[in-house]
Amino acid sequence: MNVKGWIAVVVFLLAGSTAYAAGPDFIWAGGGLKVSNDSNPCYFADAFVLLTQTGSMSVFTQPIATVRGGKPGLDLGIGGRVPMLSGQVIGGWNVFFDYTSNNDHKRFGTGIEAFHSYGSAHMNLYLPVSDEEDFEEALPGVDFTIGIPIPNAPFISLWPGGYFYAGRDRGDMGGLSMTARVQPIKPLVFSFGGRNDTLQAGRDESEFFFRAEFTIPFDRLGRDLFAFNRGEYPIEIRNQMDNRVVREEFITFEHKRR
Repeated sequence: MNVKGWIAVVVFLLAGSTAYAAGPDFIWAGGGLKVSNDSNPCYFADAFVLLTQTGSMSVFTQPIATVRGGKPGLDLGIGGRVPMLSGQVIGGWNVFFDYTSNNDHKRFGTGIEAFHSYGSAHMNLYLPVSDEEDFEEALPGVDFTIGIPIPNAPFISLWPGGYFYAGRDRGDMGGLSMTARVQPIKPLVFSFGGRNDTLQAGRDESEFFFRAEFTIPFDRLGRDLFAFNRGEYPIEIRNQMDNRVVREEFITFEHKRR
């Protein structure tokens, strides 16, 4: 099946999920960029759309447009979040189809997540569905990340994590990552971090990166939107229902031996 066929499958799933909904509710739109010492700048634009409520579960989509090395891409997905344990935890799931015009890489991704007043946890599995192209091949992988807000300064959070991508021609790419996120105002987040590999460039060389992302909530446009945001600790659990999905937007690949 070509990329148009895969996108048609995802669009069909999204359309089916809204069949009984009064209509989609656009919660926020945003975007950002990521720069690294070992790869080209990467850009993305995304939005969070509430599709329907199924019992206590909120079903949503978060389409993402990406640009890496001047090549556009698209991530299409659907997910659900539901309060659990008497509302003390939010559990979530998601399924994405990722495509980039950079050598026509394609993959499916699925993830689970859990949100609590004192932090969150996220795990993703990535499965490529494309073949080698121009001596590049997308890799299967898994990652895990934990978000930990700082109690006395909750606008700052730490995000330790780990990942593993199985190399098919060269060595595997696996290691640890650490990111510090700073949210000085509600719509803006700055992230500084590093990890053992440059995943979005297919290199097994450590990288240091900076990421800036903005989020404009459609129903909260008020005078306090750009005021200093100290954050809250513990976090109000209901405020996490429309958080960004934590995953790798850009497909990880390896350079094949010639």
